[in-house]
Amino acid sequence: MIEKMKKLHICCLRSQAEDIMSEIIRCGAVQLVRTQAMLENDGADALTAGEYQHSIKEEAQLDHIEKCIKVLKPFAEKKGFFDKRPEVAYEHLAGGMLVHEAMEVCRHIEAILSELAALGEKLEKTEFRRAACMPWRTLDVSADDMETENCKASCYILHEPITIENVEAAAADRGLDLYTEQIHEERGRLYLAIALRREDEIQLKEIMNDFGGREFQKENINGTVSEFISSCDVEAAALNDSLEIQQKKLREMSVYMKKLQMASDALRIRLQILSGREKFMHTDKVDIISGWIPQTQIGMLADRLNESDCCFEYTSPGHDEEFPVLLSNSRIVAPFGAITEMYSLPSPHSIDTNWAIGLFFFIFFGMMLSDAGYGMVLTAAGLLGAEYLDVSDSMKRIMRMIGIAGISTAFWGILYGSWFGDIIPVAAEVFSGRVMEIPKVIDPLNEPMKVLILSCVLGVIHLFAGMGIKAYIMIKRGDVKGAVFDVGLWYVFLTGLMLLLAPGVAGNIGKVMSIAGAAGLVLTQGRHKPTVTGKLISGVMSLYGVTGYFSDVLSYSRILALGLATGVIASVVNILATMAGSSVLGIVLFVVIFCAGHLLNLATNALGAYVHSARLQYVEFFGKYYEGGGEKFSPLKIETEYVKVTEE
Repeated sequence: MIEKMKKLHICCLRSQAEDIMSEIIRCGAVQLVRTQAMLENDGADALTAGEYQHSIKEEAQLDHIEKCIKVLKPFAEKKGFFDKRPEVAYEHLAGGMLVHEAMEVCRHIEAILSELAALGEKLEKTEFRRAACMPWRTLDVSADDMETENCKASCYILHEPITIENVEAAAADRGLDLYTEQIHEERGRLYLAIALRREDEIQLKEIMNDFGGREFQKENINGTVSEFISSCDVEAAALNDSLEIQQKKLREMSVYMKKLQMASDALRIRLQILSGREKFMHTDKVDIISGWIPQTQIGMLADRLNESDCCFEYTSPGHDEEFPVLLSNSRIVAPFGAITEMYSLPSPHSIDTNWAIGLFFFIFFGMMLSDAGYGMVLTAAGLLGAEYLDVSDSMKRIMRMIGIAGISTAFWGILYGSWFGDIIPVAAEVFSGRVMEIPKVIDPLNEPMKVLILSCVLGVIHLFAGMGIKAYIMIKRGDVKGAVFDVGLWYVFLTGLMLLLAPGVAGNIGKVMSIAGAAGLVLTQGRHKPTVTGKLISGVMSLYGVTGYFSDVLSYSRILALGLATGVIASVVNILATMAGSSVLGIVLFVVIFCAGHLLNLATNALGAYVHSARLQYVEFFGKYYEGGGEKFSPLKIETEYVKVTEE
């Protein structure tokens, strides 16, 4: 059902607003709105709109903490698949000391990261210098000995197709007297050492510029190149040792991971409170808090507010006033509310039909997937996952829905005799040579017309249920005449048309009902037109709507199509799995192909069954009565990532 909502107004001293907001967020049952939207004009004009609550400090702190959590994550204890979030009391998170201590930890971590960055930069430079010197390692002349008063030795790097002969020829053309030696050659690069007189150095540089050569800078090299490379190795080893020490410090900081996570969630709660305060109205000394609260939650909030020094009141919404929608259903029906919310919540002045949506989705999903083995897998995975996995409430609801739908899948699979397709008779024949038959109430592969007829019959029931809900809504609003004319006559007309297919007395009854229903529709469907001619024309044209009902019924043939697809693909997987026979290799291949193939088939066809079952609700069912457009009830509540908040 749609929960009844009450308007909530709280008046408190501005100094107490923080405590009131803490009680509201812990209650998790109040959707805050701007006060001026819920007060009379005179009252709203006397108040000042709430100002933006500056949260730059909290956002910056949260950013620092999240970065440190990300850094420590590789070193922290790994969370198990079924591990749940630790429980922490709200009072522990609300205290400012937790965030203060976490920021101290962050400063230590950031200092370590800064040192790691500096050491990494030094190591990168050292390794670069070493790599640059490696091609010259056979040059056994000290850098200090490569220059004299009159001569100088330079090192150049040339690229193909330039050769040492090209350099010597260009030097000869200029009349230069030089000594050239090739030190190394790799990947099209030529490493040359050239000795010449100092006065010829400028001309050598001009030659090298013409050849695209690059001079190797050796100013920072002490001793020979090989000695410098050795010193780089020593320096790199020392830097790596320092890096390891800092990494060890970082690993040791991982013991503070839980403290950082709790502080992160504490800041999230703080930011949620600040965002709620933006909706306040106030005077110089008083804050006015307004919102919506479910009628069933009034007592819980009142118990909390009675402990505070504030005034509060509840009022009912106006007759035509819109209010947020909260659907309240039983534990079995509630999971199917996810289907409704994916489309649109009902209007607050309409009714909740999740019970009908859940019932028909349950039936259609099972018929479309229709395999007992798949159903058992879905039921176990969905219900156990919702119970033991630490996931969001919305994900738990979807898991429960899939788990419940798996029961229908298993039921229809038993009727069709499908257990992972036909694996039982196929495996029995291949591995034991025995012939086994699985009992079937309906064989969809050999009797598809039975399934098609059943699908269409269920489709008619589905459509008629939608029409019945429409009539109920109209009667509830006092439009009894509309319910009779716009729904009742269609019941008579459509039932009569279906009875025409039956022989004997039933067929005769069908003729009477179809004629009476058609006549009634012609006379009533144009009743809102101002002229008699308009009334008759509109009435006659309304009969064209019967084609829409026929096309809607044909839409339910997809139930047969998806059911056949699941069974055929499962049979193909079983054939492939048993092709290698009963040998050891055949058994191994059977296990691999069976698991992979059926898992893929289950995932693909379960998704198809979900989509098409939902589509039958959205198009065929909702088209008969549904009034959407409701705003979802979104209370201010504690939303955390790492811990679960408790009262004690």
